[in-house]
Amino acid sequence: MLSSVRNLQDAWFGAEAEPNTQLAKAPVEPASKPLKRDEELWFEDGNLILVAGDVEFKVYRGPLIAHSPVFSALLSLPQPAGGDKPDTCPTIPLHDSPDDIRHVLRVFVPGNSLRYPGLLRAGAYEPSYDEVSACIRIGTKYDIDALVQRNLAFLHKLYPSDFDSYLASRRQRHATFTRAHAIGVVNLAHHTNTPSLLPAALMECCILGAEVVDGLPRADGTRETLSPEDLGRCFLGRSRMVQASARIAHQMFRQTVARGCRHPACCLRVLQRLLNELGDGRIELVSGLDWCALWIGYVDEKDEERELCGKCYRMLEEERPRLLQRDVWRVLPVMMGVKVEGWGEKAKEGA
Repeated sequence: MLSSVRNLQDAWFGAEAEPNTQLAKAPVEPASKPLKRDEELWFEDGNLILVAGDVEFKVYRGPLIAHSPVFSALLSLPQPAGGDKPDTCPTIPLHDSPDDIRHVLRVFVPGNSLRYPGLLRAGAYEPSYDEVSACIRIGTKYDIDALVQRNLAFLHKLYPSDFDSYLASRRQRHATFTRAHAIGVVNLAHHTNTPSLLPAALMECCILGAEVVDGLPRADGTRETLSPEDLGRCFLGRSRMVQASARIAHQMFRQTVARGCRHPACCLRVLQRLLNELGDGRIELVSGLDWCALWIGYVDEKDEERELCGKCYRMLEEERPRLLQRDVWRVLPVMMGVKVEGWGEKAKEGA
């Protein structure tokens, strides 16, 4: 059993370390930078020191043991004697970003701000992208499954797999997530084998300009980029999104009035005019990337005298565009070049 735990430590923290001695030595890179205590997550009464980069965190081992089998296994190893310092607590070097470790530890330990709920505590959860990314990557590495699932569930709210949830996410975007963060979400989807995140996230990437190639800046100064395969999906996806917009534009004003239309002849004439004037209208509606755009502004602009009856107007405002857009949503994975089982089914969104 002890040998298997030591093998686990070698796998996660580097085979060059001697398990029996390195747990008690803080420096990860002793020759490079002097270690500094984290200002937020250093507790004098803590019983575990984690070292990431040149930053030391002194925290409580109990929550980590309870939620991470990896930390539990590591801390089950016999610890060397403290010598002149019987109160010396174990030290674990981590080959991770200090920023990422800080985000994860805040989940378990409130720190100075007291704004982070406990790992399984219910309530509103509105993290930044950096928090989500850190929790998923570190949580996956150290087998903190509850942390990973909680943050994947949050991402599914922003990048859902069913159309109605997508419309809701468009109306109320999360303040700390920009469109460029979709680059990171695509990578997280691959990292966790969560393909249901890919279509909506890749679609967001398609709308980016040069950022889709330049990548997403990270707090440590590096950039997170898409793989060549995902870049290829975006280039192809852009053309398919334009095709979807054009298809919707030409079907929006097909010569069919609403059920119960009060003035069919008049409304048919207006629909024909709206179709004929598409070329002179808003070009972004006809050949833009946003195939889910609203059409009512164009209708109001071209039908200033409101010749359309109320039923036909409401049809163009909501019913017809949503029907056409829902058809596009059903084939979105194909448009983005990915396969997703159960796509569009809300019950399987977290799969």
